[in-house]
Amino acid sequence: MNARARLLTRRFLGREGDVRRPVAFLIAAVVIATIITPDFVRPQNLESVLTNSTFLVVVAAGEAFVIMVGSIDLGVEALLSSFGMLLAAFTVFHGMPGWPAVLLTLACAAVTGAIVGFLVARVHIPSFVVTLGVYWGFQGVALLINGGQYISPDSVTPARPFGFAGLAGTSFGVSNLIFVALGVVVVAQAVLSLTPYGLWLKSIGSSEQAARRAGLRATALKMSVFMISAVLAALAGIMLTAWQGSIYPNSGAGYSLQAIAAVILGGIPFTGGRGTVVGAALGAIVIGVISNLIVLFGLPALYQYIFVAAVLVIAGLQARGGPLVK
Repeated sequence: MNARARLLTRRFLGREGDVRRPVAFLIAAVVIATIITPDFVRPQNLESVLTNSTFLVVVAAGEAFVIMVGSIDLGVEALLSSFGMLLAAFTVFHGMPGWPAVLLTLACAAVTGAIVGFLVARVHIPSFVVTLGVYWGFQGVALLINGGQYISPDSVTPARPFGFAGLAGTSFGVSNLIFVALGVVVVAQAVLSLTPYGLWLKSIGSSEQAARRAGLRATALKMSVFMISAVLAALAGIMLTAWQGSIYPNSGAGYSLQAIAAVILGGIPFTGGRGTVVGAALGAIVIGVISNLIVLFGLPALYQYIFVAAVLVIAGLQARGGPLVK
């Protein structure tokens, strides 16, 4: 991209990390989808797009924190599946009340994220390697919890309903999942924009060495982002379990790379240091629009990966940077 093109891009879309960029991607995706098929703008379909995107929005919000400090989390899809399976096992097989089981599951996710963060920040193992190990390890955990089988209320006799199924209900005619995802994005963006913690994370992403020299506790801060990512991945698994009424060991398949794609579409560069959670959420909705178009056209779901890959490459042109495995 030459200097003139960069100047024009910044004039209309802002600098890298500006929320105007993912907004432009989303507008373009909606316009193209509407032109291709008028069915896209039906209210029921739009609500379906938003509801189906909520899981990726929540996972992408956590991934945004990790990438903000210049690291990466490849394990979120396995965490989504394994903690969804764990929660289902707590409630169905062990009869735990729904919401205490939810809190225990989220606590287990936080501990897992702390361990991952410790290995990355204190032991100095590249995040790519650690989280790839988490992916394989927790995929195995998801398979072991019920011998590779799914868990639903009917997995025991008599059936034992999920005590948290109301999470997938509606309020004021809108899915509760949308409210949960919106709440996650609002809180996460407020933390990044309105607190010293958010400024510290961006400082680490811009220059970890300089941040350490300025007195920031970079090790603890980097550990914290992996805790946030793990907890939000687990929350997405809880949401998905409530929505499906069941959970499979591979229910999170594809979410890791889709979350990374959403973050990059949202304008956060791999080097970190700038960007917004709102942008990452919009990137997730763009991917949701692509998935919905594939369904409307009756194409196999595998086409989604091809289209997302193409969009990601295009988006990557505005987020080029250095290494992604700090």
